[in-house]
Amino acid sequence: MTRSIIHIISSIVCLLLPIIFSLYMLWDMHQPKIGPVGDGKSHYFTFPQVVPLISCFLMGALNLPVAIARYRQQKRIQETNKDNEI
Repeated sequence: MTRSIIHIISSIVCLLLPIIFSLYMLWDMHQPKIGPVGDGKSHYFTFPQVVPLISCFLMGALNLPVAIARYRQQKRIQETNKDNEI
């Protein structure tokens, strides 16, 4: 049962982390970078920056239904085992 819960939690984290990082990247992109820090131009997302975010989000989105199904299946098995013991 604990493995299923960890699987669900990790899937949710994989869904939330790309959203948080992309919001941070948007915020950082709109901060003025002049003087010794930068040249004042905005640096937009590039493909190599977005690929890890998209892949992490897809891993979470595809694994969450599997994790929930496994949790429900294990819960049903435990209930039937408990009913059979009585």
